[in-house]
Amino acid sequence: MIEEKKFINNKKRICVIDNYTHKVQTDRIERITNIIQENFKNIEINLIHYSRLDLSKMKGISGYILSGSDSNVSEFDSNKNLKKEYKLELKLIKKQKEKPILAICYAHQLTAYAFGGKVQRMSGPNMGNRIVELKIDNIDEFIPYDELLVNVHHQDYVIPEDYSVQKDFDILSTKERKGYNTIQYMRHYERPIFSVQFHPETHHSSKYVENYDEQKINKTKLFGEEIIKNFVSLCIK
Repeated sequence: MIEEKKFINNKKRICVIDNYTHKVQTDRIERITNIIQENFKNIEINLIHYSRLDLSKMKGISGYILSGSDSNVSEFDSNKNLKKEYKLELKLIKKQKEKPILAICYAHQLTAYAFGGKVQRMSGPNMGNRIVELKIDNIDEFIPYDELLVNVHHQDYVIPEDYSVQKDFDILSTKERKGYNTIQYMRHYERPIFSVQFHPETHHSSKYVENYDEQKINKTKLFGEEIIKNFVSLCIK
């Protein structure tokens, strides 16, 4: 896991908020930071664990990437302590109006919740770690493809019929998974909030796929990396 750092120079800064509890080991945060570092030499990364988030110290940030997690937003109503842990991040999502935000998977669900949406959970065994094909209704500078391959993991989801979400977000991609209709990409109508259910920083290894397809895996990786690069470009232009 990349070591947390604070930067005080005048370079453009991207804040990556790590939402993992660290009960499980993951290289997803490192993948996000590596993609940025390899493609944007003049950008500093301000990596902050959600438990250390201090909104008073967010000055000078050009954009935010909010990561996935091993927690579940669907548990907030029954677990008030868990909800309290993410209180400041929910406030950031709700109050930030100018700087771009990329919300990934768990943070996608946090985003829906922050705007009054309901986060639900799929029943049955975890069907994560899968490559799926998405169709995008209206392409934009963030996802400039009408079809792409992505990696999905989490069993929590947000339905496209949720009015609380519809009134604030343009729902640009949905996908049926295990019989559940899920929002995969939504964009706020007025604010630069880009929210995806899938993991652009993650691609499959042979450990997770029934039929190993190297070409498909590589395409998924390239799509995901470009999405992250597109977001950072929006932050610094």
